[in-house]
Amino acid sequence: MASLRNIAVLGGTGQVGRPIVKALIDADFTVTVVTRSSSLNPKELNGAIFVTSDYTNESLVEIFTGQDAVVSAVAAGPPIAAQKVMVDAACQAGVRRFIPSEYGSSSIDQPLEDFKKLMAPKTELIGYLREKCRLHPQFTWTCLSGGALFDVGIHSGAWGFSVSERTATIFDTGEARFDSTTIPTMTQGVVSVLQRPVDSANQYLLIRSFIVSQSEILAVLEDITQSKWRVSYVNAENLRKEGWRLLAGSNPKQGIESIVRGALFQGQKDISVSRDVLANTQLGLPITNLRDYLESIVKN
Repeated sequence: MASLRNIAVLGGTGQVGRPIVKALIDADFTVTVVTRSSSLNPKELNGAIFVTSDYTNESLVEIFTGQDAVVSAVAAGPPIAAQKVMVDAACQAGVRRFIPSEYGSSSIDQPLEDFKKLMAPKTELIGYLREKCRLHPQFTWTCLSGGALFDVGIHSGAWGFSVSERTATIFDTGEARFDSTTIPTMTQGVVSVLQRPVDSANQYLLIRSFIVSQSEILAVLEDITQSKWRVSYVNAENLRKEGWRLLAGSNPKQGIESIVRGALFQGQKDISVSRDVLANTQLGLPITNLRDYLESIVKN
């Protein structure tokens, strides 16, 4: 397969998309950011080409024509379900690689029933991608799943920590262990996939930075800050049930967050995957040290 140089990114100004775009620019790709609004043009993404689209098939085919790859970084919710339109347009435009918005927890072989329900549109998309590459031999895809995105969870407070206030909300015992990946590792993974198109074609790749628990994170944060944090406790099962109620009601965003936290941090289970199945080595991704990374977060 010839090299991939021209990359279109959808959702490229969001929390995950923005660092992906910056990493692609730094790696000397020619990057086109597709947005719904012409006002979105972050200064740190200088070097990218910005185009607007209403995300219809006709509009996307025009934009994707001449692109080697399309990277989707759209947010959860309706945009995720709309990725089939992006895939169809990519096939019609002759795009050779599609990376869907699959950067968090894996939608295949998922051990948590709550996650399976939430990820139904993603699971359906994987089947759709497989069928499209069968019908269009030039079209390939790669999924990158990093488990819980570490930076997003820490900065948003979703994982229960407030660095500025030195407080922690622990779900159940705080001993449940889970996979997590930092944004820099994820963005480097995207770059590596596009730099190694043959090695990553038509694969669902799992990458990780840490296998960790809330208790481990808290212990490191207290050591770094040399202070005892104020800790409160929440029943994960109650939070999970409340999440489903909110999802069915008027606050689906809060509902999804509560379901994820309630299911992920429940009890003392270990839902991490074996390191033997990880693609970190395949993609040349560096090992991340938990303490060093948390120190950088506290410092900033």
